[in-house]
Parts: sequence; structure tokens; C-alpha cells
Amino acid sequence: MENSSSKPRRRFTPEQKYEIIRDIEYYPTIREGLVKHGINSGLFYKWKRQLAVGINASLRNTKPLKSPDLKKLEEENRKLKEVTLSQSLTLAPYEKEAIEKTKEEYPHLRRRQIQGILQNKGISHHHLKSLNLVEPYERRPSPLKEPRYTIWRKNLMWGCDWSKLRINYTRWYLLIIIDFFSRYLVAWDICPSVNSSPITRIYKAGLKSEGIKKGVKPELRVDRGSSNTSLITQEFFTLMGADLSFARVRRPTDNAPTERFFGTAKQEEIYVVGNYPDKRSAREEIGKYRDFYNNERPHQSLWNFTPALVHEMNNNTVLLEKLTQLKYEAKMKRRFYWEGKRI
Repeated sequence: MENSSSKPRRRFTPEQKYEIIRDIEYYPTIREGLVKHGINSGLFYKWKRQLAVGINASLRNTKPLKSPDLKKLEEENRKLKEVTLSQSLTLAPYEKEAIEKTKEEYPHLRRRQIQGILQNKGISHHHLKSLNLVEPYERRPSPLKEPRYTIWRKNLMWGCDWSKLRINYTRWYLLIIIDFFSRYLVAWDICPSVNSSPITRIYKAGLKSEGIKKGVKPELRVDRGSSNTSLITQEFFTLMGADLSFARVRRPTDNAPTERFFGTAKQEEIYVVGNYPDKRSAREEIGKYRDFYNNERPHQSLWNFTPALVHEMNNNTVLLEKLTQLKYEAKMKRRFYWEGKRI
């Protein structure tokens, strides 16, 4: 016996299915769209699979199947593909109106810039996504546009990291602390493994070398390795009254001065030697390179001054005045040289 209270099943054409799918995806959540159209989630995703299968089958130029049901499904998929190709470039009326209004407000901007403004407002987001013009995730803000900190003097922020080196064909680690203001190598150590003990030891060595006993301690920028995030390390910095600043995930630029030092040290010292015979030789050679790096090697980001000079002066204004004086002296030397040549 048939149930008289059951509702008659609705049938949709491929065009109607596509329009419903597109309209549901415009809602903030899929659930809201399903409730609005009175469709369950299983049917919605079944239609989407049919649409994807139809497009893939047509692209592969598959032969028609013999089963009547599969033939019918293939025909619906073919129609869905045609509807998709014909309507993928269409815009809703409110989208067109928003685009024209944005063009009038920003006549000096180009198409890509206008597209970015619309995307940030959430307008025509689905249309841009269907054309593969929208990224699948929201990008993190660039640190260059909005700097999170300004290092204006020495011992304000230090960076700590470690890198591998070979001693007697065994892996050891070079652990350093570098000043973010002057790029001065404050402290360094060589250890067979890195845990909380070398981190705390090298920080105390840096404080001792700089003569910092009281007052505000330098903030230490580190990555999110287990040695830095351990409870022992965090308790140590809490007792010392110092801040432990963690770099963001997949953001090596947050600890850029430290990473840049290791790139330079590897090219000029570690990779040149390759393998140190013993720990004593490694300490002597790396100690010599540390003195060369701090006192003799000019640094491009420091206007070609040495880190030791910048660390000693501790004043960007004085450095710029000295740089201006050096440029003037070099200019006058060239002038006198060529005037002498003319005579």
C-alpha cells in the first residue's frame, strides 16, 4: 500500500542542478544553502560528483557505455559540462554592479588590483574561484609592509640558532647568539647535541660578554624547536626576567640575521674546511673566523661597516654621518686624482 502522505519526488534538469549547486556554494556555509533549497547533503554531493565525472569523461573522450542507466548518466554529465562551459564566465547582476562601482571609485587601478579589492570584500569570490584566480588559503601578511619590531640599539634583541658541522666525521653543532642591531656575534659554542642546557648556557655567556648583570635583558629570537620550547628553557628565561620570542612557523625571515650569518659562515669557513680533525681545532678555526667576521669583514646591511664598529658606536645617526664623510673623502680623492692626470 502506497503512503499517501509522502511527497512526490522532484526531478531536475542538468541546467537546474548546476544552478542549484552554484547558488548553494554562494552561501556562507553549505548547510544554509541546503536548508534553503530543501536538498540533503548526499544528493548535493552526488550532483557534484556527476558533474566532475562528466567533465573528466568528456576530456578523456571515453566511449559510450552499453548499460542504459550509465548511458543516461553520461548524457546528463555531457549536458552539465555544456552548461558549465557556457555559464562559467557569467556574473550575477550584483557582481557586475559591484565591479563597475569599484572601477569608478578607483579609475587609476589596474585589473588585478581591482580584483584584489573585490576579493577582500568577498564580492565575486565564487566566480573568481571557478576561474582559479583565488588561492585555496589566506596568505599571511608580509612582514615587510608592517614590521613587528624596530631594533634601534644593541642588546635589544638577540637571535639564536644552530647549524651542523663535522668534527672527525661526526656530526656536531655550531650554536651562536647574534645581535640584531649590529650583526655582532655575541657568543658561540660547539656541542655534540642541542637541548635546553646549551641554550641557557650560551645565553648566560652572552650576558657575561656584554657585561649585562641588571636591568632589562635582551629578548632572544628563536625558532620553535624542541630545545627552545621545552619547559626547562622557558622556566630559565622566566627566572632571568628575559623574553623568549618565537619565530612564526615557516617564517625564516623572523630570524633573518642569524640565518644570514650561517649562510656566510658555511661558504667562507665550514664548507671550505669540510671536516675538522678534533674539537680543539674546530674551536680555534671558528674562533679565528668569528674575530674576522666581527672586526674585519664589512657587512652590506651595515653600510659596509664592520659589526664590531656598529656595536661599539651603537648609534645609527653617527654611523650615517661617518658614512657621508667617507663618501665625501672618496669623492675628493677621485677628483684630485683626475685633476693630477690632466696636468
